[in-house]
Amino acid sequence: MTANPEDWAIDSNEAVEITLRSSAPKIFHPDCTYPIFGDAETIYGYKGLKVKLWYAPWDFRGYVKVSWREKISPSLGVEVQDVMGILQEYLPEGNWFPKLSLSR
Repeated sequence: MTANPEDWAIDSNEAVEITLRSSAPKIFHPDCTYPIFGDAETIYGYKGLKVKLWYAPWDFRGYVKVSWREKISPSLGVEVQDVMGILQEYLPEGNWFPKLSLSR
């Protein structure tokens, strides 16, 4: 049995949420994510995916949390993208507090 990849596709611009932490937090979604997630700006293999990046505005130290409602089974023929692995290529070493959440 093969799954339709479109059923497991998430718009990466909508999935990514950036927060600048302060007394009045600024929360926004990026306008484009193609440099990180490819020209289609799509992440495959999840439903309800959320990628939250928090930054401290005084030193830009950060925290990242990746969560999802459902993750596709590899046996269905759709390759699940390693979101945390992709992000780690772009995050500065030693300045991040990663947390991977298996939320449903």
